[in-house]
Amino acid sequence: MLTQDIDAGRSRSILAVRVGLGLGLLTSSTAYSDDKELDRASVIYARGDKLYKSDSKGKGEVELVALPSKAVVRALRTDAKGTVLLADLNGKWWWMPLDGSKKSLVQLPCGEGPAQLPPDGSCVLCRSTAPGDKALVVNFSTGKLIPLDVPATGARIFNVGLTRRVAYSDATGVWSIALADPRKKTKLAPEPPLRAFLPSPDGSRAVGVYKEPTFEGRTRTDPVDTLVTFALDGQGARRKGIRNGVPLEWSQDSEYVLVQDGPAACLMRTGGGQYKCWKGFTAVSIAPDGSYALVLGNRDISAKAPARTAKPAKPAKPAPPPTDDELDSGPVADDVPVALPSGPLALYRARLDGPYDAAPVLVAKIVDGAAVWIPGR
Repeated sequence: MLTQDIDAGRSRSILAVRVGLGLGLLTSSTAYSDDKELDRASVIYARGDKLYKSDSKGKGEVELVALPSKAVVRALRTDAKGTVLLADLNGKWWWMPLDGSKKSLVQLPCGEGPAQLPPDGSCVLCRSTAPGDKALVVNFSTGKLIPLDVPATGARIFNVGLTRRVAYSDATGVWSIALADPRKKTKLAPEPPLRAFLPSPDGSRAVGVYKEPTFEGRTRTDPVDTLVTFALDGQGARRKGIRNGVPLEWSQDSEYVLVQDGPAACLMRTGGGQYKCWKGFTAVSIAPDGSYALVLGNRDISAKAPARTAKPAKPAKPAPPPTDDELDSGPVADDVPVALPSGPLALYRARLDGPYDAAPVLVAKIVDGAAVWIPGR
């Protein structure tokens, strides 16, 4: 486990102490839950024209559902209790309950773009098919559609007591509205992120990219784009994370974020800044307590790449922001912020706890798309 030292000028001795403390903290907080979660969880993954389900160790594989013709599974998601499956097939969102009552995926009336499930899996927040980046809520049980006049990119439903709210970011700040009264909004942070806004499932914090100052020794340099965690409390105090990381998904306990940092899949703890990365893998899903990540890697080699324990490798150059012409041409297809790797793929399970040089463990030798961790009930 490597603790990221935010101020580059601090001494190596301080960093060593923080590494030790970080490892002790993560080990004590996740060791017991790791084993329990692993024993009762399952995974769903794509192969050929079907989705398959196995236990979290890759045993007991069964066919779950057939896919539409020529479907490419770009993303799979579920809720906190694993009651609903959400699937991005060729840029369109589909869903099915996981209680065995349905034997096929049903396409949702969503446009191409992001989609998020609330913790209870009762509905989905996605992009409307209307022009522009507008949000739409689809109730799974009733089929009711609730259009919202807020940006869909990054928006998320969370609960405050019995009130269901939506967090979102626009040019004026970060806000939330109640679904029952969307005309009244509450400020969650004064300055919106430049991109990659992703709120936590409980609505207490978010990650996003801001311009942040850097240091060379004790000299402050010009601000650069940096992934940070910030509170959704109206003040928006920020903590630096993996600088060039792309956030993919929160753990359901709102403590960890699944991040892709160039060629490495990472689990990042938002409260303390610790993270663990596996170079040569692409992140696709996270356990509800952040104890495991599902990652894709080359199926023709065994998983021998250790977790990162030294200085991070130089990250890949981030993609430039869209131009005005690209924005005017329609919504950006940002439902999959990190493209799946090409070539023959296998699915691996990476563990947050334990030896920090441990390689991910093989779950499924042959997969042809995304995968998702299904929490035990």
